[in-house]
Amino acid sequence: MKKIGIQLYSVGGEMARSVPETLKKVAGLGYSQVEFAGYFGVDAREMKKMLDEYGLEAVSSHANVVGNLDAELEYMQTVGAKNIACAGIGDFNSHDNVLRIAELFNSIGEKCEKAGIHFSYHNHSHEFARDEEGKWLLDVLYENTDPKLVNVQLDVCWALVGGADPVAYLAKYKDRVKMVHMKEVKTVSPYEGTAIGMGLVDFPGIYKLLGDDVLYIVEQEGLPHMETWEGLRRSVEYLKAL
Repeated sequence: MKKIGIQLYSVGGEMARSVPETLKKVAGLGYSQVEFAGYFGVDAREMKKMLDEYGLEAVSSHANVVGNLDAELEYMQTVGAKNIACAGIGDFNSHDNVLRIAELFNSIGEKCEKAGIHFSYHNHSHEFARDEEGKWLLDVLYENTDPKLVNVQLDVCWALVGGADPVAYLAKYKDRVKMVHMKEVKTVSPYEGTAIGMGLVDFPGIYKLLGDDVLYIVEQEGLPHMETWEGLRRSVEYLKAL
């Protein structure tokens, strides 16, 4: 695997304490790309300078696309990122509600594309609940959005927890996948995370399917028996060896 990104939510506490020190440490582990989860008061131009200093590339942000899209797109343009994602949205709990969300996302995606930014949706496990006809609600979303406007950022951990085979699901929407959230799960119920390669997700199968044509972004949470930076170190080393 050539380039590996990190969702900075994984080190949110460290980012809150010191953005430059956290970015430096991330780069030192071998990550080359970042996806934001907030900007911690750092101006976009200043953020770009810090990223350049540590050899990091901004590729995406989990952003407030519903309430503050114009400002979020301007930030992405300034730091040079080509993607933006909705990290989750309320009322994703019925067929009719998802149809309304799909209409909203088509509108957001159109505006993003006009700005030169690709829009994606990031799932958790609850989007794999089934509607009245037995269809996954996440499928309802993708079947009712324009593939040119709304892309798939599959969180492979939450897909598995939700009852899906991550490799099969990625294969189903392969042409809409620009980013994959690489997150590991050790046990489904109760949920427990671990470093990539030490759990249940078929990461070699994901890489075999998608190759180097997509962005791979490590997100880490729920590791009760492993220190955060140790987990991130193990994860990047595992993925680099694929």
